[in-house]
Amino acid sequence: MTNLMRWLMYLGFFAVPYVAILTGTIKSQVFENFMFHIQILPLVLLFLFGLYSASTVLYRTLTFNDCPEAAKELQNHIKEAREDLIKKGFKFRN
Repeated sequence: MTNLMRWLMYLGFFAVPYVAILTGTIKSQVFENFMFHIQILPLVLLFLFGLYSASTVLYRTLTFNDCPEAAKELQNHIKEAREDLIKKGFKFRN
């Protein structure tokens, strides 16, 4: 199952009962007492998802690993490519 299918399944698990409660297909005194809270539930969940996403991106940005060996290797490749281009007649501006 792909991630898209999994998220669509979760959306269906939420949306079907939610719409049934809002349209009155499922009736209960509890739902009538908390109708306002039920109506704003998607906005609260959207806010929480945004908060989770922002915190995850921030955490992973702050804990991003440096790779000094890879940086040195890349600099060596750049140096080799530059020398090869100079041998072939390319002139760099400094």
